[in-house]
Amino acid sequence: MSEFVIENGIVIDDIDSVVNGIRNITGKSLSDAETLKAFITKEKATKYYINKKCLAKMQPDRDSVYLWLDSGFVDHYGNTIMISLLNDSYGGYIGHYYGTMDVLANAIKSYYPRNSKDINRNLSSLKNKYQNKIAERDHRHIESEQEYLIMMSNGETAYSEIESLINGLDITFEELGEEHEVHAPESHNPEPSFQEIDMSLKEKEITMGLLFDTIDNMQNYINELLEELKKSNEDKTRLKELEQRNKALEQALVDIRCFNSETVAPETKEKETMAGHNLLGRRGKILVLGASALDEKTMTGIAKQYGFRKDDIDYMLDYDKVKSFAGRSNNLSKYAAIILGACPHKVQKLGDWSSIVEKCKSSENMPIAIDARSRVGELKVTKESFKNALLSLFKKLNEENVLADCVIA
Repeated sequence: MSEFVIENGIVIDDIDSVVNGIRNITGKSLSDAETLKAFITKEKATKYYINKKCLAKMQPDRDSVYLWLDSGFVDHYGNTIMISLLNDSYGGYIGHYYGTMDVLANAIKSYYPRNSKDINRNLSSLKNKYQNKIAERDHRHIESEQEYLIMMSNGETAYSEIESLINGLDITFEELGEEHEVHAPESHNPEPSFQEIDMSLKEKEITMGLLFDTIDNMQNYINELLEELKKSNEDKTRLKELEQRNKALEQALVDIRCFNSETVAPETKEKETMAGHNLLGRRGKILVLGASALDEKTMTGIAKQYGFRKDDIDYMLDYDKVKSFAGRSNNLSKYAAIILGACPHKVQKLGDWSSIVEKCKSSENMPIAIDARSRVGELKVTKESFKNALLSLFKKLNEENVLADCVIA
């Protein structure tokens, strides 16, 4: 094992393992550990000091057990890959574990199972804080190591022509506030090792579908921008060039769709079709809870695309019935997962919980609970949020099945 010093008191004690692991998780090139060092030391908000309840601070204190370093890279789902180091009790941090925030938080839970509720709550707060913090960076993530190093050496961020035009419109976005944090006592324990799980073919197909949906939305937005630019009397020659390039992009998207459909063998598709149902196995069904913008027929149709059958899902969409759900939420053994839509705040028999959502996500011995949130963060079941929730569920079920197989082996 070779040590690699990020800065004074911060050491990765097996840098080769970390570099190779990040390559495997992201599928991207990472030729030099110096790239990680450059990102961690030069970008803003790359160090998060974590205690045993997963409470994150930007500066160390006596309760800090771990230091999570933002590697700059993300996995196939856009989740940031963190490098986790352990407090060495002498003011420094050393280690070589890595993974997404969820993976690292689950590792903390395995050592502090009694803190599961606090860990879930603080992890959610950390994710919100993280998104706010990285908005201040010059480079949020490393899309390409070579391009990143070139931009760093040039001391500037590359912008596309469309981005430049958008910036010229002088649009500003409201900054989200940070959530309140909860303090916790000190502890010093070693971290466990954990292994990343590769995406199955079905997961890749689902991810590609979501990416195509997003690209379609972006394409529509670009078309709208071009129309607005025409109205603002921009250079007509320049606009014509942009329109031609836009048409080329649209054609490229069509070609990619065709290529993607042709490269998946029909027999492989048939084998994977019922993957969602198979992952559920005998563990139960899925409950969709809360008001929805979709009817049951539409949601069932969407779920079939992810391999779930009609009888795999129960729906509780009536707002009044949801109000009485809290009293029955302690007996959910027949469900493997809950997808949460818009739920009323004032419900019966909530006890100490502030909402149904909090109870479902933080109580022990509860099914997997997944939010169906819109792009603006609103808890709402739409086509897009339902697809994203099913994808998250598919991933979690797949991870649990792989881990179960490892235990049996």
